Amino acid sequence: MNSSAKERLLLFLILALALGLRLLLWIQPLHEPANDEVEYITVARDLLEGRGWSFYDRYHWLRAPLYPLFLAASWGLAGDDGWPRAARALHLAALPNIALSVLSVYLAYALAARLVNRQAALLAALLTAVLWTNATFASLYMAETLFTVLFQAGLLSLVQVSEQRSTTKRWLLIIAAGVALGLAALTRSLALLFIPVAAGWLAIHLYRQQADDGLRRRLTTSLLAAAVCLASAGAVIAPWTIRNYQAYGGFILIETGLSYNLWVFNEPREDRETIHRTLENISNPVERANYATTRGLERLREDPLIIGRKLWPNWVFLARIKPIQDRFLMESYYADVDLPLFVAALIFDDLLYILIALGAMVALTHVVWRRNRKDYVDSTASPLLEAELVGDRARSRTPVARSARRMLVHTSAPPVASAALCLLWIGYALTTMLLTHGEARYRHFLFPALIPYAAWTFTALARRTACFERRLVMAITPLIGVFLWTVLTAYPWSWASENLARGSRALAGDVWMALGAPDRAAHAYLRALEAQATPDGWLRLGAAHRALGTIDQARVAYRAAWDTSRAYYIASAHLGDLERSLGNVDEARRAFAGEYADEQRVLDWSWRMLGENPPASLDIGDGLDFGYIGGVYPAEELLGRQVRWSAGRALLRLGGADAGAPTLLTLRLAAPHPDRSVVPVRICVEGACRQVEANAGWRTYTLMIERCNTPALVEVRSPTFTAADGRRLGVIIDWAAMIPLTGRER
Repeated sequence: MNSSAKERLLLFLILALALGLRLLLWIQPLHEPANDEVEYITVARDLLEGRGWSFYDRYHWLRAPLYPLFLAASWGLAGDDGWPRAARALHLAALPNIALSVLSVYLAYALAARLVNRQAALLAALLTAVLWTNATFASLYMAETLFTVLFQAGLLSLVQVSEQRSTTKRWLLIIAAGVALGLAALTRSLALLFIPVAAGWLAIHLYRQQADDGLRRRLTTSLLAAAVCLASAGAVIAPWTIRNYQAYGGFILIETGLSYNLWVFNEPREDRETIHRTLENISNPVERANYATTRGLERLREDPLIIGRKLWPNWVFLARIKPIQDRFLMESYYADVDLPLFVAALIFDDLLYILIALGAMVALTHVVWRRNRKDYVDSTASPLLEAELVGDRARSRTPVARSARRMLVHTSAPPVASAALCLLWIGYALTTMLLTHGEARYRHFLFPALIPYAAWTFTALARRTACFERRLVMAITPLIGVFLWTVLTAYPWSWASENLARGSRALAGDVWMALGAPDRAAHAYLRALEAQATPDGWLRLGAAHRALGTIDQARVAYRAAWDTSRAYYIASAHLGDLERSLGNVDEARRAFAGEYADEQRVLDWSWRMLGENPPASLDIGDGLDFGYIGGVYPAEELLGRQVRWSAGRALLRLGGADAGAPTLLTLRLAAPHPDRSVVPVRICVEGACRQVEANAGWRTYTLMIERCNTPALVEVRSPTFTAADGRRLGVIIDWAAMIPLTGRER
């Protein structure tokens, strides 16, 4: 296999690894939205339901539009399978973002091949594929992945401009760069002011590259290239700016986040809640932004030293490693992170982030140092350098060869002009964050420029082609010292050690449970609670005692789990399931109701995780049906009964059937649709289906099943209508039962 074919195969395997890792994280239950996800999801739902950008009439700021539009399109393509709140469709809506994340891996390869060299390109792709930040953000409803792809595309177009001899291709690449950077700015406005910086770099780079042309032609070409790049970006941004002027009667180029930051993050005299309440009472985003800007500037005029005081804290916020909600894709953020996932994040998030940052510092410092060397030579000037390149150690052991090897360091280093572009981005982004607001997840925007250079450092060290002189080491040491001191002193060491201790003991307990030894599992779970008392730790202990038959101790453990975090609906649902199995209906209802619990989430989780030994008859909506019914909405009183609306496809679990014996299914339904008097309803059990007609009043339907398993899965499918609150409603379900016909002759 030649090197080109081998490289393509390795790249394909890296892309497959990236896709597999992202899908492995995605197939978990839909995670609980955190941070900006709540906002993005709300805006996307508004767009899908025709309410436009109304969310920003009552929010703190007007945000860049591209990602909400992308999410709305993804959500719309995913459709709705009839489950409440379109949760399944929202889960599927992450798939286009996952595809973008895999595309980002390829773009990292292509970008590194031009920023540094082809040897480092594969490693850059691998680093991008396994970096946990990238893998998790692929399934998050956040703008970072879309921004990364667009920004990578813009950088790639810029660095390819000088490679093109064809005038047409060169101008197309310049236009593509402007469009990509403009779209990136419409995703996160951080890139907005970098566009003129990039255009300026392009003009200087083309001017210096065309040294053989006349001065006038060089100036004309370079300035025209910058103008075309700016015009292309402006053409992309302008429609949104015009829309804002028409909608709000004032100028908002992309968003108003800078105005918000100017007030909130400059030591305001008001607390955050007061600021938010004040801004939310101003319905027009232009007026809101002007007010926030005025208040922020007033504070800075009072105390200009605020700018200086915020630099170091913002640096710490940006560089540190912090356990935030969106670090893991969790169905509930009260839940424990299992040991394998936690260890993977420590390695491929924390450690890899540090290595990438250090590697990029080495490479970029090396480029700058090489640029100022006077003894730079071309690698084709010496056969000894060629011997070093091909690994001929026999020809490269002499003192002359060692000297040539030192020169090779300079000749094999990344191109200076491309490195300058990346340094401009890194410096611009860091300055912006330090002067406004820094967060750990914002370093996501730096990785496209850092990873290729980190890959060069690791590749050079692995091939022993890098030897750094004392002056270079001395130049790098302060940078590395400040970075490592910040990260290591701010690292949550107790959080990591507690989770490792708890996770290892909990994993041992899980193994004992799988091996059928709940007594040993209970002992391991107790040791896990000693390391870190968490709701899930108590739930594990409760499950072990339930398996042992020590019900009183199981109840104590489940109650302890709920008491540890009263908002943790999974703990209260487990307690409700236990009390229900013991016949304690009042206690079970109270537990299933929980405290601060979203009944829809309790319904959806219980359907997946509970529901063993279902009853023969089920009173829908009585507070005891959790785990036995899915695809329905929270209970409400309708037509004189406590019932549940279906979302078009309801599923019920019922017991009571004799395996293989004829059984009667009885259902009590109503369908008060405003747009029709009769609603067709399809009822299916074990492949046997019957279509009935439902209307606004209660009717009882009976379906005979010749051969039925137990427990039986019953599906009730019907057309839906959209209610005033946005729910898609099918039929009202009141009661269901399975009645075996044991006396019937066969």
